[in-house]
Amino acid sequence: MVYLLYSVGAIICCGAIGITLCATVNYRLNSSHLVIYCLGIPVRQFALKDMISISKRRRFRAEFWVNTLALKHRKLVIRRERGLFRELIITPRYRYVFRKQLEEAVEGVRSESWIVENKEN
Repeated sequence: MVYLLYSVGAIICCGAIGITLCATVNYRLNSSHLVIYCLGIPVRQFALKDMISISKRRRFRAEFWVNTLALKHRKLVIRRERGLFRELIITPRYRYVFRKQLEEAVEGVRSESWIVENKEN
């Protein structure tokens, strides 16, 4: 009986830690990457030049980096060219504002690479 209480307590503690870590996920854009932070530590980054499209709907298996339990009105799906999971799901607080910033950053990176390629030719 004591082991049952310990296991229930451990499950509750793991759930509380998981929810706390979920709430600390943050997204930032720099000049060439979308960086995902957890507790202020960068844990994952995605190259902007590999991003194909940004939408609200998911089609395939995806890599989840969410910071809320209510995904319905905050979900953004980013499709990439490479990777095991070609889709990435994030939940920024202001979905459309972040989407616009992300699209502008991706266009900026693509235009820079296009200019560099033209200068080389």
